[in-house]
Formats: sequence, structure tokens, C-alpha cells
Amino acid sequence: MSDEVTLRPATPADAAALLSLLGQLAQETPFLLTDIADLQVAVDVEAAQLQQLAQADNNVLFVAVLGDELVGMARVTASAAPEIQHIGEIGVAVLHEFWGYGLGTALLEEVLAWAQANPLIRRLELTVQERNQRAYQLYQKLDFQVEGKTVRGFYDAEAGFQTLIRMARLIDHQ
Repeated sequence: MSDEVTLRPATPADAAALLSLLGQLAQETPFLLTDIADLQVAVDVEAAQLQQLAQADNNVLFVAVLGDELVGMARVTASAAPEIQHIGEIGVAVLHEFWGYGLGTALLEEVLAWAQANPLIRRLELTVQERNQRAYQLYQKLDFQVEGKTVRGFYDAEAGFQTLIRMARLIDHQ
């Protein structure tokens, strides 16, 4: 097994591994802003969703792969509606074991390079829990700007209500 992590777009063949990754992420971090029910889909349904994603010009899912294991992911989701198809919502997650190695930075830089090369994307948005200072500092380092806060925007069964920070970065094509 190689000890080098590679980044690449996800394919339908990644469906089972991606669901496994998302399940592990949901168990080990309180920072995901997703409903656990979203993760309980059949592998063939996930594969079909990945196929649709690959066919959309303004959506992408990058995976970080170590050997044959997925250890992180970064996703940009945008609407097909012409009025808002230029806005991509970012989600990034890395297995806890791989925190602190620059993998989140590498995934976000991959997203930014993709967005810069994509003629449709002109704005990237994300939401981060205020208590997730590692992620917040990473987003600031990569020039995402705070656009607002949502007090009590997320409820964690163990930590209670959390404040969410909304951030964005404009993409100007050269």
C-alpha cells in the first residue's frame, strides 16, 4: 500500500467506499452539518447520484484516497437554475486520523482550482460551526470572507446549540 494520498474526482465505483467514509465521519466528528438519514442510502442509489454529479457542469466531488481507502472528501453542490447556477456550496471532511497533515487544505485548493477553471462558478459558499476553529482558520487562510453568523443554527445533542458562520469567496475568472 502506498503511503501517499491522492486526490481525484469521485466515480460511481466509489459509492460503497464513500458511504463508508461518510458513516465513519458522522461517528467521529461533531462538526458535520448533515442529517444521519442522508447517509443511509443504498450503494446503487449513491452510485447513481455520483453519476449524475459527474454529468453536472457546476458540481464536483473530490475524494482523498490512501491505498484503496477514502480518507477525505470535498464537494461543491450548485443548482441547475440559471439564476443561481453560479453559486457552489462547499462541504469538506477528513477522517480524524488524518487531521493536521494538510489534507483539508489540499482538498480545498483542488476545489478552488476546479472553480477557477469552471466558467459557471463565480461564488463559493460554506457554513462552519464557530467552535470548529481549525476549519474556520483554514477558510480564512484561503480568503473566504465571513458574511454572517447564525446563533443557535445547529443543535448538538452533547454540546447544545452552536453558532454557525457563513463564509464565501468570489471567483473571478481571468
